[in-house]
Amino acid sequence: ALKIAVVDIYHSRLKERQRRKKKFQRCHFLPLTVVLERRYPKEVQDLYETMRRFARILGPVEHDKFIESHALEFELRREIKRLQEYRAAGITNFCSARTYDHLKKTRAEERVKRTMLSEVLQYIQDSSACQQWLSRQADIDSGLTPTVPVPSNSGSGEGPPGLPGTEKLNEKEKEV
Repeated sequence: ALKIAVVDIYHSRLKERQRRKKKFQRCHFLPLTVVLERRYPKEVQDLYETMRRFARILGPVEHDKFIESHALEFELRREIKRLQEYRAAGITNFCSARTYDHLKKTRAEERVKRTMLSEVLQYIQDSSACQQWLSRQADIDSGLTPTVPVPSNSGSGEGPPGLPGTEKLNEKEKEV
């Protein structure tokens, strides 16, 4: 009986706390939870953080409407930029737009591969730098984040081979 009485007291306190919380929410502003903030893009979250101090003036409903309208504005601006990019490329229908997006993605992947190849060619003269680069690429391929810094010239103090202007650096700068 004592345990039941303690549980009843606990439940009554929880109900009272919930009642006060609802009353406070009606009269004042409580910040949105993190879950609600995550549904917005980064720009809207930044706006939300800066406009949070004005929420008490507007009230919770008006503040939410304000944030929602700005979220819609950011989304519309992003869509307008995308459509303007299509127009600049001469695309007139959405079927062509899908093809354009696919080709753009493919070109970006090819560009990344070309830059990797140029890195290999740049550092192939130095065997230790080449080995560091190969281990970094192996880490990337295995899904690990590369921990090896950008390869340097085996501590000779001259910087990577083939980079113009390294002769102008002093010894301390070359070491860094």
